[in-house]
Amino acid sequence: MNSANPRLSDAFPAGCQRFTTALTHGDSEAASQVIEDLLKIETSLPEVYLGIIAPALASIGDCWRTGEIGVGDEHLATQIVVQQMDRLRALFITPEPRSPHRVLVACVEGEQHSVGARMLADLCLLKGWSVDFLGANTPSSAVIEMARRRHANLIALSLTMAEGMKHVRRLLNDIGTLSPAPSVVVGGQLFASKSLPARLPSGCTVARDADEGIDLMARLLRSDRPKAMLREYLLTLARRVRELRTNRGWTQEKLAEATRVTRICIVAIEGGKQNVSMDILIRLANALSVPPDVLLSSEASFPRLSRKNA
Repeated sequence: MNSANPRLSDAFPAGCQRFTTALTHGDSEAASQVIEDLLKIETSLPEVYLGIIAPALASIGDCWRTGEIGVGDEHLATQIVVQQMDRLRALFITPEPRSPHRVLVACVEGEQHSVGARMLADLCLLKGWSVDFLGANTPSSAVIEMARRRHANLIALSLTMAEGMKHVRRLLNDIGTLSPAPSVVVGGQLFASKSLPARLPSGCTVARDADEGIDLMARLLRSDRPKAMLREYLLTLARRVRELRTNRGWTQEKLAEATRVTRICIVAIEGGKQNVSMDILIRLANALSVPPDVLLSSEASFPRLSRKNA
């Protein structure tokens, strides 16, 4: 993960160490304070997840494997992380119109470690995609049934142990029977090392971490829908306008005034319901100090959250 915020260059190593220490000691208050300090310097959700929480959890896992901490300590650390993720999700991810792209995220059958998959699901939500998170130890039959019923465009599978590959192979065979068959991305701790497990199944794309997974998923979803769709552009415009407005600390009334339209128009645009003219698109871009194409780009950077907007 490459942070675009220069103020974080020193904050990440120290913050990660503090967070790891808090988890090792089972200190939820100290862990919460680390997150609070990062939010004060407008850290984005991916930066917290991938730069602080993920490496801290990896350290906790190493400590458990070497016997430095017990299984109870590891479970407590995991629950502290889940609490912080719930808090961050509420701050960064708001109910909003979602893209037609639907992603199903699940841990394969027998896989009990679900925090990494939950992180991925949250980052997918932050991209504006519709997400179904099925959690830990999801039976293969349930993955197939939900993919069929929910019309998933992409399935992301997480596993930690090599034994889970047998479930991945079985799932890939069953997924191939769906029409249309969704794309598949496989990731998790098993794939984090430089040497990938032998005999990787065909028909899936492997991601070594959540950052790479999001990029792969974005490319697969674009290729799944090669034709431009008006609704997708309207939803992208809605998210970009809302993000840029809130980052400035503006109300909808303030943006309406700067754009010389009514507040009702801004509400409709941010709701993904307003088919705007080129004139209004350019007015919005000028008011928000960005090129017009940025408002229609799905490759926007993740939003940052400052305490004044929290």
